[in-house]
Amino acid sequence: MSASSTGPGRVGGLLGLLSTGMLAASIVWVHHWGARSDTIVGVWAVSTLGALWVSRWTLRTSDESRALAKLGIALALVSVLALVFAGIAYAAGANPAGACGGG
Repeated sequence: MSASSTGPGRVGGLLGLLSTGMLAASIVWVHHWGARSDTIVGVWAVSTLGALWVSRWTLRTSDESRALAKLGIALALVSVLALVFAGIAYAAGANPAGACGGG
């Protein structure tokens, strides 16, 4: 296994880790509105989509670094499920962003 052949799997796994980290940051900063929260959510979205795309591509094109690619997909799916859960909660009347009144 050469270093170059594990690159895409590593990238997918790292993007999955970044996605999970940005999910955590989004939860912490959900009630704050402004450039910081917009940036966090933007990075979260890009890293989640990137993890899904790169990891899926790696799984389809390479037999190496599959574990890291699967990790990237699993962690990105955590973010997708969190978004679905928040949407369902919001539709049911909950306001996740209003927990502390903003600010």
